Amino acid sequence: MVALPEKVIENINTWKGRARAVLATVSDVGVPNVVPVGAVIVKDPETILIGDNFFKKTAENVRRPNCHVAVTSWIGVKGYQVKGTGNYVTDGSDYEMMKQFIREINPNRPAKGCIVMKVTEVFDVAPGPNAGEKIV
Repeated sequence: MVALPEKVIENINTWKGRARAVLATVSDVGVPNVVPVGAVIVKDPETILIGDNFFKKTAENVRRPNCHVAVTSWIGVKGYQVKGTGNYVTDGSDYEMMKQFIREINPNRPAKGCIVMKVTEVFDVAPGPNAGEKIV
Protein backbone atom coordinates (compact mmCIF):
# COMPACT_ATOMS: atom_id res chain seq x y z
CA MET A 1 0.00 0.00 0.00
CA VAL A 2 0.97 3.60 -0.52
CA ALA A 3 -0.15 6.84 1.12
CA LEU A 4 -2.24 9.37 -0.78
CA PRO A 5 -0.43 12.70 -1.18
CA GLU A 6 -2.16 15.66 0.50
CA LYS A 7 -3.09 17.22 -2.88
CA VAL A 8 -5.00 14.05 -3.82
CA ILE A 9 -6.80 13.92 -0.46
CA GLU A 10 -7.76 17.59 -0.91
CA ASN A 11 -9.06 16.85 -4.43
CA ILE A 12 -11.21 13.95 -3.20
CA ASN A 13 -12.49 15.88 -0.19
CA THR A 14 -13.50 18.80 -2.41
CA TRP A 15 -15.80 16.71 -4.62
CA LYS A 16 -17.23 14.31 -2.05
CA GLY A 17 -20.95 14.04 -2.39
CA ARG A 18 -20.97 15.69 -5.83
CA ALA A 19 -20.29 12.72 -8.18
CA ARG A 20 -17.24 14.26 -9.84
CA ALA A 21 -15.55 10.92 -9.86
CA VAL A 22 -15.82 7.56 -11.52
CA LEU A 23 -15.15 4.10 -10.10
CA ALA A 24 -13.89 1.26 -12.27
CA THR A 25 -14.10 -2.41 -11.32
CA VAL A 26 -13.58 -5.61 -13.25
CA SER A 27 -15.57 -8.84 -13.29
CA ASP A 28 -14.09 -12.26 -12.66
CA VAL A 29 -13.79 -12.72 -16.44
CA GLY A 30 -12.20 -9.31 -17.06
CA VAL A 31 -15.22 -7.26 -18.12
CA PRO A 32 -14.76 -3.62 -17.02
CA ASN A 33 -17.50 -1.66 -15.29
CA VAL A 34 -17.34 2.11 -14.71
CA VAL A 35 -19.85 4.15 -12.67
CA PRO A 36 -20.11 7.69 -11.26
CA VAL A 37 -19.68 7.90 -7.49
CA GLY A 38 -20.37 10.63 -4.98
CA ALA A 39 -20.27 9.09 -1.51
CA VAL A 40 -16.52 8.91 -0.94
CA ILE A 41 -14.46 9.33 2.23
CA VAL A 42 -10.70 9.36 2.60
CA LYS A 43 -10.57 7.35 5.84
CA ASP A 44 -6.80 7.67 6.08
CA PRO A 45 -4.01 8.23 3.52
CA GLU A 46 -4.00 4.50 2.63
CA THR A 47 -7.77 3.86 2.63
CA ILE A 48 -10.73 5.24 0.66
CA LEU A 49 -14.34 4.33 1.48
CA ILE A 50 -16.88 4.34 -1.36
CA GLY A 51 -20.59 4.13 -0.56
CA ASP A 52 -23.02 1.83 -2.33
CA ASN A 53 -26.48 3.21 -2.90
CA PHE A 54 -27.27 1.81 -6.35
CA PHE A 55 -24.44 -0.55 -7.34
CA LYS A 56 -25.34 -3.73 -9.19
CA LYS A 57 -22.42 -4.98 -11.32
CA THR A 58 -20.01 -2.94 -9.20
CA ALA A 59 -21.16 -4.67 -6.00
CA GLU A 60 -20.91 -8.08 -7.68
CA ASN A 61 -17.35 -7.31 -8.80
CA VAL A 62 -16.08 -6.09 -5.43
CA ARG A 63 -17.63 -8.95 -3.50
CA ARG A 64 -14.68 -10.98 -4.78
CA PRO A 65 -11.83 -10.61 -2.27
CA ASN A 66 -9.23 -7.98 -3.18
CA CYS A 67 -10.87 -7.00 -6.47
CA HIS A 68 -8.83 -4.45 -8.41
CA VAL A 69 -10.52 -1.04 -8.47
CA ALA A 70 -9.68 2.48 -9.65
CA VAL A 71 -11.18 5.85 -8.76
CA THR A 72 -10.59 8.93 -10.89
CA SER A 73 -11.50 12.31 -9.46
CA TRP A 74 -11.14 15.76 -10.93
CA ILE A 75 -11.91 19.41 -10.36
CA GLY A 76 -11.70 21.49 -13.52
CA VAL A 77 -8.70 20.03 -15.32
CA LYS A 78 -6.84 18.87 -12.19
CA GLY A 79 -7.33 15.20 -11.58
CA TYR A 80 -5.96 11.99 -10.15
CA GLN A 81 -6.46 8.29 -10.69
CA VAL A 82 -6.12 6.12 -7.59
CA LYS A 83 -5.72 2.37 -8.03
CA GLY A 84 -6.01 -0.29 -5.37
CA THR A 85 -7.88 -3.29 -4.10
CA GLY A 86 -11.45 -3.17 -2.90
CA ASN A 87 -13.49 -5.27 -0.52
CA TYR A 88 -17.24 -4.94 -0.02
CA VAL A 89 -18.61 -4.67 3.53
CA THR A 90 -22.11 -4.33 4.96
CA ASP A 91 -21.23 -4.10 8.63
CA GLY A 92 -18.44 -2.89 10.88
CA SER A 93 -16.93 0.53 11.55
CA ASP A 94 -16.11 1.37 7.91
CA TYR A 95 -19.69 0.65 6.82
CA GLU A 96 -21.13 2.62 9.77
CA MET A 97 -18.91 5.60 8.91
CA MET A 98 -20.08 5.49 5.29
CA LYS A 99 -23.74 4.99 6.24
CA GLN A 100 -23.61 8.11 8.42
CA PHE A 101 -21.90 10.07 5.64
CA ILE A 102 -24.56 9.02 3.11
CA ARG A 103 -27.36 9.94 5.52
CA GLU A 104 -25.82 13.42 5.87
CA ILE A 105 -25.72 13.86 2.08
CA ASN A 106 -29.21 12.47 1.49
CA PRO A 107 -31.20 10.64 4.18
CA ASN A 108 -33.33 8.97 1.48
CA ARG A 109 -30.41 6.99 0.03
CA PRO A 110 -30.31 3.26 0.94
CA ALA A 111 -26.63 3.03 2.06
CA LYS A 112 -26.54 -0.66 1.11
CA GLY A 113 -22.81 -1.21 1.60
CA CYS A 114 -19.30 0.15 1.40
CA ILE A 115 -16.20 -0.56 -0.64
CA VAL A 116 -13.05 -0.41 1.45
CA MET A 117 -10.29 0.49 -1.01
CA LYS A 118 -6.63 0.04 -0.12
CA VAL A 119 -4.48 2.40 -2.22
CA THR A 120 -1.65 0.88 -4.27
CA GLU A 121 -0.88 3.56 -6.90
CA VAL A 122 -1.71 7.18 -7.75
CA PHE A 123 -1.46 8.82 -11.20
CA ASP A 124 -1.81 12.36 -12.56
CA VAL A 125 -4.64 12.60 -15.12
CA ALA A 126 -4.56 16.36 -15.77
CA PRO A 127 -4.00 17.30 -19.41
CA GLY A 128 -0.43 18.30 -20.17
CA PRO A 129 3.10 16.92 -20.05
CA ASN A 130 2.57 15.04 -16.76
CA ALA A 131 -0.63 13.25 -17.87
CA GLY A 132 -0.44 9.58 -16.98
CA GLU A 133 2.63 9.93 -14.77
CA LYS A 134 2.77 7.92 -11.59
CA ILE A 135 2.79 10.11 -8.47
CA VAL A 136 3.25 7.29 -5.93
